[in-house]
Amino acid sequence: MAIPHICSDPMKNHAVSTPSANARIVLYGAIVLVAIYGLLMSATTLAAQTIVESEEPSRSDLTLSDEPLARIGVLEGPMEYMFGEITGAIRLEDGSVVVADEQSYEVRMFDASGRHLWTSGQQGEGPGEYGGLRLLRGCPGAAITVFDWHLDRITELDAEGDLIDTRRLSEAGVNPYSEPMCAPDASLIFTPWPDRTDYASLKVGEIFRWSMSLSRTQGDSVMILRSGIPGTERFFYGGGTGPREWGKVMVFAATDTGVWYGSGDDYELEHVDWSGRVTRIARWTGPDREVTTGHLDRYLNAYLARYDTPAERQRFERERWPDIRNDLPEQFPAFETDGLMALPDGSLWVTTFGWRSLDQELHLLHPSGAWVARLIVPARSTLLDAGSDWVLLLERGEFGEHSVAVYKLVEAGDAG
Repeated sequence: MAIPHICSDPMKNHAVSTPSANARIVLYGAIVLVAIYGLLMSATTLAAQTIVESEEPSRSDLTLSDEPLARIGVLEGPMEYMFGEITGAIRLEDGSVVVADEQSYEVRMFDASGRHLWTSGQQGEGPGEYGGLRLLRGCPGAAITVFDWHLDRITELDAEGDLIDTRRLSEAGVNPYSEPMCAPDASLIFTPWPDRTDYASLKVGEIFRWSMSLSRTQGDSVMILRSGIPGTERFFYGGGTGPREWGKVMVFAATDTGVWYGSGDDYELEHVDWSGRVTRIARWTGPDREVTTGHLDRYLNAYLARYDTPAERQRFERERWPDIRNDLPEQFPAFETDGLMALPDGSLWVTTFGWRSLDQELHLLHPSGAWVARLIVPARSTLLDAGSDWVLLLERGEFGEHSVAVYKLVEAGDAG
C-alpha cells in the first residue's frame, strides 16, 4: 500500500479534555499528554515555547518500493549517464530529475523515466560555469538553483538549462563549507564562518567545537537568527585543526515558519522563528548512540583491509591503532552531516548517524516536531531529495560508481 499522505496533523484527535474542541495543546505551562495516532506524546509549553517528546514513531515503519520509479547512472555507457561525483540532485514537480556532477562541473536533467534531456555547465568562472557544485532545494523563482561553494555565488537556471541569473554571496559572509538553504519566502539561510576560537589556549590533541550562528539574508539585509550553537567537533594537532572522526556537527533546515536546527548531542531539534525566538523543541528516542566493541572492531577491520600482508596489519594494530582508538568518542553523534531536510509542508527528514548500523536509519518528523515514521535505506545510500511519499537517493556501487534513484515509500511489509 502506498503512503499518499504521511504527515497528517498529530494534534487533530488529541486525548486532552479542553474547553474548545478546536484546541491543539493546552497552554498551562505544565506537562500535558497528547495522543498522536493513538500513541502518547508529552508536550510542555513554557512561555510560549512548546516541547514535543516522542518515545516511538506514531505510524508503521516505512520502506522503499522493490523497484525504483527511475534509476539514473551507469558504470559504463553513454557519458551523459556516467557520473564522477554526484553532489546533489532534486526532483521537480513533473517528476524530472536534475543531477549535479562536480567532477565534470555539469548540471544534467533527466525526464521522469530517466532519459537524458540536457547538460549545462563546465569548469570556469564565467556565467554558467562552476568551480564547485551544490544544488539547493525548494528555491522560489527558478527551476534550478546552484550554489558554487568555490566561487561563493548562486546561479539560477530555468527548466531548459538556460541561465537566468548569477549573484555573489561574499558580502553575506556565507561559510562555503556549509551549504546555504532556501526558505519558502526566497530568503537564504546560512551559517557564517564560525566564531573566533582561542587556539592559543588549546592543547595538542584537545577536542573542541566551533561556535556557530544561523543567519538569514533577504535582499541586502542580513539578520542573525541564533548564535552560540555548538558546531563541528574538531581536534587541535598543533599546526592547525581537523574534523574529529565520528564528531558531532550542526544541522539545520528552513521551513515557512522559521529554521529547525540541532547540535547532534542528542535526538533534539530547536525551532527558531523569523524574529530569532525559539518557539518549539522536538525530542525523540532515537537509536542507541553508544560506541560498542563491535563498532570498534568493524572500524579497525576497515583499516586493516588496506594492508596486503599480516606483518603490515600487525604493525598498524600495534603502532597506530591505539592512538586512533583513543581519539574516538564514546557516543556517536545523533545526526549525519547535512542530516536534516525540510519538506514543503514543514515536516522533516532526519538522517541519523550512519556508522552505528550497516543500514541507514531516517526519521520523519511532523511539522510540530512529533516523530511520525522510521525509514531504513540500504548502506551506501544518501538522501538527496524527498516528498510526502517518495525519496531520491544517491547510491554508490561496488566500484564506487554513483547513481541516483527515485523510490516510492510504502509501509513495511508491502514493498511491491
